[in-house]
Amino acid sequence: MSKMVKSVDCESIFVMGLPRSGSTLISRLLNNSPDILSVNDLYFLQAVLAMDATSGELSHLQIVELVDLLLNVINVRSNVNEEFIGQLNITPESIQRIRQEVLSRQKHKRYEWHDLMNDLLSLVSADTGKSRWADKTPQNFYHFYLLAERFPKARFIFLFRDPRSILASYKYASGEGHDIRRYHPVVYSLYWRSAVRFYQRVKDHPRVIMLRYEDLLSDTVNICAKLGEFLCTDINLPELTSLGHNSSFSKGDRKSITTTESWICERLCSSEMNDLCYGIQSHYPKISDVPYLLKASLQFSTFQTLRAFNDKEARKRIITFIRGLGR
Repeated sequence: MSKMVKSVDCESIFVMGLPRSGSTLISRLLNNSPDILSVNDLYFLQAVLAMDATSGELSHLQIVELVDLLLNVINVRSNVNEEFIGQLNITPESIQRIRQEVLSRQKHKRYEWHDLMNDLLSLVSADTGKSRWADKTPQNFYHFYLLAERFPKARFIFLFRDPRSILASYKYASGEGHDIRRYHPVVYSLYWRSAVRFYQRVKDHPRVIMLRYEDLLSDTVNICAKLGEFLCTDINLPELTSLGHNSSFSKGDRKSITTTESWICERLCSSEMNDLCYGIQSHYPKISDVPYLLKASLQFSTFQTLRAFNDKEARKRIITFIRGLGR
């Protein structure tokens, strides 16, 4: 690590992979430990990247914006009624107090983004009776090296799921925060492949662990023991049904992707699927699926073009995704 980089002395945790991979379940399990507070979908670093503020001291305006962004996520998480997501027990008064405390520290502390993130989440964790924090932002695997450098005692959990199941989950997800126009079988197959390739490059790093969602469900006791040992904590094993769910098929109406979508996924990801022991089923494409693929392609490209044009943070994330495909 460069001597010019100021690092945070902490034992933070980053959960990464792809959305729809069971990462919210991991987050809930982490919150079932005595000392870890895990926050879903923080996207704090992505906001920093949108500011081009990953190096150097933050300005006052940047600090205020980032503080409000992070604490707004905390506030939303503390007020959500959904059993699976709602997991933070913190009052609006505490959030406001934390905001004032961090902003007042500017008088005697020069903040870089990682210092600010650590201070905020450490105060939030302490308010909830926890001593460590975890950030579950799936796309953070693209920024592993930056996070590992700035948080030299952090632990990194890569979580993977069969990519065909992820495609089905994306395709049929509904409700707040979901939009069918985000889905495309080629794009999300490549997204999954890039995540696995990132993991393969860092899998021997001493602060990295990889879990498969399917193993978590089928061998919960041993996986939680393995995870607890890696994080130097106890993962108190609950009944998984007590944690609620975040499934696209919560009403039991489980749906599958078409054989053409499965073929696309297997063609693009076969090597990585074999490496992670996801069997290839040798599906074949169907001409009858072409109209749907053309429609999905038009919807996806139009949606993402408008998103990139109107939202700087989204634009940065799209660029990061595109660059990641070639690595």
